[in-house]
Amino acid sequence: MFIRLRSMGDCLLLTSPLHALREEFPAFHIALLVEPRFSACFSRNPDVDEIVSAESKHSVMFQLLARRFDAIVNLHGGPTSLLYSWLPRGQRIGVEHYRARNLYHGLVPAPAPQAHTVESTMAVLHWLGVRCAQAPALQYAKHPEYAARMEEKLSGRPYVVIHPGAVMETKRWDYRSFGEVARGLLSRGFTVVVTAGPGEESFASKVAKEVQGTVIVLGLNIPGLAELIRGARLYVGNDAGPMHLAAAVGTPVVAVWGSSDSRRWRPWAKDFRVVQNPFECNPCPGYRCLVAESPLCIESVSVNQVDTAVEELLKATD
Repeated sequence: MFIRLRSMGDCLLLTSPLHALREEFPAFHIALLVEPRFSACFSRNPDVDEIVSAESKHSVMFQLLARRFDAIVNLHGGPTSLLYSWLPRGQRIGVEHYRARNLYHGLVPAPAPQAHTVESTMAVLHWLGVRCAQAPALQYAKHPEYAARMEEKLSGRPYVVIHPGAVMETKRWDYRSFGEVARGLLSRGFTVVVTAGPGEESFASKVAKEVQGTVIVLGLNIPGLAELIRGARLYVGNDAGPMHLAAAVGTPVVAVWGSSDSRRWRPWAKDFRVVQNPFECNPCPGYRCLVAESPLCIESVSVNQVDTAVEELLKATD
C-alpha cells in the first residue's frame, strides 16, 4: 500500500512510478491511501487495484486495522501518514529524512535536492527492487462520457485552456497578463477556454472580462477537466494541480512559474515550456514573499515571455 494523501499534483505525479511498478510486477495488488477529494486522480487507472479513502482518522482505522500488506510505503512523511502506516500489519517503508525514522522497518536514502518528484518516487521503487531505469509518462485514463460532453460544448473548434488560479499568491500570475495572452491566442484563431478550481472562480471571471469571446467552464470534476484539457491544443497556467493533469493527458503545457522549485515540480511531460525568471531567493516555501511586499518572482514574468513560449510550443507540436 502507498500512502499519498494529497495534493492533486502529488497524486498525478505518482501515476508514472505506479505504471512502472505495474509493468514490471503485473500480479502485485497495488492499493493507495488517499484523501477522497483527490481519489479521482486515479479514476479508471488500471495500475491501481484499490483506493483506500482517508475520509477521517476513524474511517481509516476501521478500514485498515484488520488489513495486512507486504509493504506499506509512506510517500507523505507527516505525522498523520505515519499514524496510518501503523494501522495495518506489514513492513513500514519511509525515507531517511522523515521524522520518527526509527519507527520504520526500512528507510530509503533521501533523494537528491535537484531531483524531480517523479524521479524521487522512482528512487523509492528502485530501492524496493523495481528495475525500470526511465520513469514513464504520467497516466490518466480516458473518460469517454466526459470527452463527448466537452466535444459537444466546444463544437469541434480548436481551443486553448487557460487556468489562471493557484492556491498561493506567489504562484499566481496577474489576471490581466493572462488576458493579454488570451487575446493573442484569439488572434491566432483559437477559442480560449478559461477554467477554475473550487474557490478560484473570481480569477477565471476576471480573465474572461479582459477578453471578449472567451468561454468560461466552471464546476468541473477532475475527469471532466481532464477531458476538456485533453481536447485542447495547448494548456497555459500557473504551477498548480491542473498543470500536471495537462501533462497526464498529453496536452502541451506552458507553465508560468513563481516561488516553487521548477526542477522538482515542472511538468513531467514531453512537450512543455516553463517561463521563470531567476531569483536568488528561489525556491522558497511560497506562503508569502520573504523579500518584498509582493511576489516579485511571478510578477517579473512578462507577457512577451509567455507569448514566446506559446509560439515555440505551438510550432514544435504542430
